Amino acid sequence: MIFGYMRISTQKEKQTTDRQKITLEQYATDNGFTFDELIEERISGTVSAERRPQFNELKSRLRRDDILIITDIDRLGRNADDVIMEFKRLKTDSIRVIALDTPYLNEWEKIQDSSIYNMIADIFITLKAHMAQQEREKTVQRINQGLDVARAKGKTLGRPKAELSSNFIKEYDKFKKGEYGNMSASGFAKMLGIGRSTLYKYVNIYEGLEK
Repeated sequence: MIFGYMRISTQKEKQTTDRQKITLEQYATDNGFTFDELIEERISGTVSAERRPQFNELKSRLRRDDILIITDIDRLGRNADDVIMEFKRLKTDSIRVIALDTPYLNEWEKIQDSSIYNMIADIFITLKAHMAQQEREKTVQRINQGLDVARAKGKTLGRPKAELSSNFIKEYDKFKKGEYGNMSASGFAKMLGIGRSTLYKYVNIYEGLEK
């Protein structure tokens, strides 16, 4: 069976799945097939794949050699690591994923050959993981550069240990471990509801305490 999955953010009330639906249906027309079902889910992109009700209900119905088509590979998860994990799970269950925004993963004829698909899927997983790691390293580097600049300007970045909230410590540990994928320093600060300069201050305090 062939399924299409469309996701839009609950934070954008005026947004609809029209663009995704038109794109998916045009792909079906161009390649001479019909979808068995198109599934729509309205949920924030910050929610991990395993916590998306419609997506999980769909996965429970997928069977070996079924095909799942999405307009953008990032619809599969919250971040790069979540996407990789979900993609691997589907591949293990012999579900073929077609992502229309991803070279080679969007070629209908090649996807029909299991050996070619598996080769493409393995290459995609390797590249996606490498890109995610590079982005994490760049983010850490940018944070450290920001701290160096602050120190060079003679700014005092320290605060008593007690003033670092347990929530910040927990979230920063997750950020360092890459659980937020390729999230930037600015994005991380925004998620915490603080400014980037404040983030640098907190990181400097925390890193200092760890030594």
